[in-house]
Amino acid sequence: MSSSHPPSPRSTPNMTPSLALIIVGVVVMIAGGLGFTLFIPMILPPQASTQAQQVDQLFTFLLFFGGVIFILVEGVILVSVIRFRAQPGDLADGPPVSGNTTLELVWTAIPAVLVTVLAILSYTVWINTRAIPANEMSVGATAARFAWTFNYEVGQETLPTTLNFGDLKPEIQADLTDEDGVVHFNNPKLYTWVGQPVVMEMQSQDVNHAFWIPAMRVKQDVLPGRTTEIRFTPTMAGNYRIVCAELCGSGHGAMAGEVGRDGELLGAWLIVFENEEDYLANFFDPAAATVLVPPDDPALLGRQILASGAYPCATCHTLDDLGWTGNIGPNMNGIGDRAAARAQTTGDADGAAYLEHSLRHPGDYLVPGFGNLMPQFNPDPGQPNYMPQSDLDAIVAYLLTQTANPSN
Repeated sequence: MSSSHPPSPRSTPNMTPSLALIIVGVVVMIAGGLGFTLFIPMILPPQASTQAQQVDQLFTFLLFFGGVIFILVEGVILVSVIRFRAQPGDLADGPPVSGNTTLELVWTAIPAVLVTVLAILSYTVWINTRAIPANEMSVGATAARFAWTFNYEVGQETLPTTLNFGDLKPEIQADLTDEDGVVHFNNPKLYTWVGQPVVMEMQSQDVNHAFWIPAMRVKQDVLPGRTTEIRFTPTMAGNYRIVCAELCGSGHGAMAGEVGRDGELLGAWLIVFENEEDYLANFFDPAAATVLVPPDDPALLGRQILASGAYPCATCHTLDDLGWTGNIGPNMNGIGDRAAARAQTTGDADGAAYLEHSLRHPGDYLVPGFGNLMPQFNPDPGQPNYMPQSDLDAIVAYLLTQTANPSN
């Protein structure tokens, strides 16, 4: 009768790697980390600001060490699978392995050092990107469902070269000589030039939004009741998409720059000119002259106000005369005819009264198929979505001209 003996435990293989193997492993890890960084130009937009350069340097550092650690972990797993696998027919238990104090110290110390270095580098980048540079240009940004509006200032010292102060209307002269000494005007796009530091002072008219320019590597929440800031200095001329990075409602997608079928820039874009002269000639001077010399015809003034993007109408409505293509709100083509007809059923005196009521109290007259998403434009400067009566009158006068037969 033969006696059976329990299988003896597997012997522990020599786990001490040679110096050559360690060197090869280190070289492979470093090469792998560098290889990961080669994908950065493929996954990130161009570096278009000084902030982008600093952020990308930090991202490169993170990706390099992430690649090194990935290669290390996957390499150890692969070597373990190959070297320490059970041989065919070997049913014995694996060798008992106790703790290794040196190994534990190493895998604790290395991550601690890396995290400390990353924290220092991240804090340095954060401080540098928030530093206030000399001669920065301040631009206001207002977020409202579902559009961005950018606010600029013009004063006596920055009057367009085509205008003389004495030729302006008395009320405009008064605005330029009062305590603030500036006149504000709006535009649905953001303009600047290469090398000009910009600080955005941002407010929300309704819900939480987030201002993001991927090419500039800047992003900041825009919150109701607060003014938030973000800074960037462009280094490359071009057109750069602006995005709302906070889900703000059904029209959230409209708060981002898009390219139309014929190549026009729709929605929110940052336009960076090559130099200040191009910025003044192609944007600032014409835009400032428009607001400093407003048309006498209220309908033309209303069209100018709506075209400026001062109110977030373009992203929700369709209006061929202004190039609006929104579909969140009712189609505004022919609204002059419809307003007169609807006034007869709502009890308003005429089409003008109907439109004024609709702008001040949009929830009262909902068109079937559309929800109550339109902001209420209030007459009080202390309220959100302030619309002065003069703007309202001009906008109503313009909308009344949008009829089936515009010559009427």
